[in-house]
Amino acid sequence: MGYINQPPDLHALFSDIEARLRKLETAQRFTAPDVATNPTYPRVGDIIFNNTTDLLQYWNGTQWLEIADNNLSTSITVTTNATLHTTNANLVYTGNPVTVESQRIGKMITAYGEIVGTTVSSWGTGQIYFQLPAGFPVFAHEVVASGTIKDGGTLYTIFGVIPQGDNKMYLYSPTSNGGSDTVTHNKPAVLDSTSVIVINGVALIA
Repeated sequence: MGYINQPPDLHALFSDIEARLRKLETAQRFTAPDVATNPTYPRVGDIIFNNTTDLLQYWNGTQWLEIADNNLSTSITVTTNATLHTTNANLVYTGNPVTVESQRIGKMITAYGEIVGTTVSSWGTGQIYFQLPAGFPVFAHEVVASGTIKDGGTLYTIFGVIPQGDNKMYLYSPTSNGGSDTVTHNKPAVLDSTSVIVINGVALIA
């Protein structure tokens, strides 16, 4: 008697699949096909490697989005057109005392800022801050970065704050009672042409 819809012999079925796979070269078995267009009917969460842009992308149900928009291009960008200021607008300098080195990987950016007093003729009065140039990434949240002032062989701990959505980093120094004070021409050190201010930080881009 024969059976309708008789189940297949699974052992024979898998043996046949294994035999077919063994006939393929290693590159054929383990390398995804190279196609000219994106998948026609992707599922949410599907991941592809776009070999035109050299980026990993995932399908969010509407469009292909980059997992890391700068994953392979991690070169350091040097910016010398950031500007130095005080809140009283009376700081005087020539040239470019502020240098910012940044490296972006996906939505994360690391940055190193250095302010050299060599070209500063007057540190002015009021809180010191520097303004990032137009085109610099906007941050997704308030940024707090650690730093130091090197003055006369002595290091002073400071930190910088960029308010959310702003492009100005204001400088502060911690106080002995656990609070903070603004960095000025004479706090926490008397600044002169030999002073060097360094700031390091990591932040997420909006």
